[in-house]
Amino acid sequence: MLTSAFRRRFLSSASVSHLAPSQFHHLMGSISPFHTPNSGAASNEVLASFDQLLRMIPRPSVIEFNKLLSALVRMKDFQTAISLSKQMELVRIKLDVYTFNILINCFCHLGRVDFGFSVLAKTFKLGFQPTITTFNTLIDGLCKNGKVEDAVDLFDKVVALGYQPNVYTYTVIIDGLCKIGNMHVVMSLLKIMTERGCEPNVVTYSSIIDGFCKYNLVAEALDLFMKMKNKGILPNVVTYTSLIHGLCRTSEWNEALVLFNEMLDRNIAPNVITYSLLIHNMCLLSKWKEAFMLFNEMSDMYVAPNVVILTILVDQLCKQGMIMKAQCVVNMMIQRGIEPNVFTYNSLLDGHGLLSQMHRANSVFHVMVKSGCKPDVYTYTILINWYSKCGRIDVALNLHEEMLGKGVIPNNHTYNSVIHALCLTKDPWTALKLFEYMRTIACPNIVTYNTLMDGFCKCGKPDVALEIFQEMKIRKLKPDIVTYSILIDGSFKAGRLKDAIDLISTLFVDGLQPDIYTINIIIDGLSRLGSLDKAYKAFRSMEEIGISPDSCSYNVIIHGFLRHKDRSRALELIHEMHEKGFFEDNTTIDLLRKNNVILK
Repeated sequence: MLTSAFRRRFLSSASVSHLAPSQFHHLMGSISPFHTPNSGAASNEVLASFDQLLRMIPRPSVIEFNKLLSALVRMKDFQTAISLSKQMELVRIKLDVYTFNILINCFCHLGRVDFGFSVLAKTFKLGFQPTITTFNTLIDGLCKNGKVEDAVDLFDKVVALGYQPNVYTYTVIIDGLCKIGNMHVVMSLLKIMTERGCEPNVVTYSSIIDGFCKYNLVAEALDLFMKMKNKGILPNVVTYTSLIHGLCRTSEWNEALVLFNEMLDRNIAPNVITYSLLIHNMCLLSKWKEAFMLFNEMSDMYVAPNVVILTILVDQLCKQGMIMKAQCVVNMMIQRGIEPNVFTYNSLLDGHGLLSQMHRANSVFHVMVKSGCKPDVYTYTILINWYSKCGRIDVALNLHEEMLGKGVIPNNHTYNSVIHALCLTKDPWTALKLFEYMRTIACPNIVTYNTLMDGFCKCGKPDVALEIFQEMKIRKLKPDIVTYSILIDGSFKAGRLKDAIDLISTLFVDGLQPDIYTINIIIDGLSRLGSLDKAYKAFRSMEEIGISPDSCSYNVIIHGFLRHKDRSRALELIHEMHEKGFFEDNTTIDLLRKNNVILK
């Protein structure tokens, strides 16, 4: 039996706040003894058995009641288990430590670890000695609720108080540490665990392997995998799936397939997650035949495909423009009784948008709503984005109004798409108002600023764009090469040569390197504003900074020479361009005609 001093020492040193006993009783009293939120057939059977036990004379021991509470926990009907424990107290059935362990487990699963600690306090108050299972449950609850440091503190206190951690205790702590990436401490704890005579099991090793893989430490995961097998601990489907996931993340496709085949050779059946990973990566590699072979193999392995794996296929097919095949997969889903979810529909909408098939996207949207699948922020953002890019700005803006009316909160991508749509209507001022509103509820990113600056530059207002640029820098948002390209282009087109030159200098000061798109803007801008020698110098210096001129580079410098009636230089560059495999664009052809130049 724990002494009162022992109890005080433990509770006073607990790092997690818990309810006072009065608060706990108030909570328990607020739950109806007959509250049955998950009263399905199985739960009803337990309730009927519980009533039978209550009516029996003499009444059975608490052990029989605990069995029923445990059954409810296995059904994940935690609220009902808590309600029945309250009813047990009302009829004066004395709860034991196992009942309290069940209650702690229920509260931890409901995300209320603080209530779990209140049950622990009550356990102490009634003179019961908690078991290692009690603390394991609380440690697990803390880890699952993201309080890993608190879990480690509790673990240390439990060990200090003389409890002997078991393999489950160590595994729970290790799993929590793996989830926050503290792999160095994990490996130290694994060593301590072994030194204390507690041998890790397959779950322990699988947790660590999964942790390594999630942080791309695949070599370390494979090394531990070999050590585990050498110790005679057989890997299971979780072990293999974690390793396959890690290898896929690091693009080691062949090694992933080797492990998959090893699984099959060891008669370890892959699960739906294993297949999902492999199918996804086959799709990324455009190995559609292999992806569908794996999909068909699932039936042979008695693994039922779910909406996730089918949506992976739909999404990847849509990204490759294979919308008809994606639709066939959706039809197959429906035939198998698997309802497409919002992710499935969003993939189809994005696929149709990619092919500018907005009439079909609209049909998919209506089918989605009619089927009872509620559009989310990504649904609306996808539609707004593609309608804008297809020139249907009115529809894009109406969709924005519709989503607000339905209580769907826009995200950064949504705002960026609407700002882009407004800029396309030559209305950057309204876009600026939306931008100002956006700043009160979200953080504009570099795309937001670039879109807005581009809108003002295209409307001949580079001065406003430059003000936005300065504000962006004040807010510590680093401009990228797209930012500078927009501003340089806008300044050139507004005839502001000095501003353009200053921006080119600032670009290098900010540690950026121009790309071919920026260089072409500079060449075109300088030649248009009469600085043809500087334009030609910029053209010839491209290869010095590792950029090869493309068709656009040649054509814009040729435009400059033809506009300035320098036919000989233009012809030299045209011949050079032909040797590089590039040809005249429409503007070059028109300028040649105006200059009475006939190419041989």
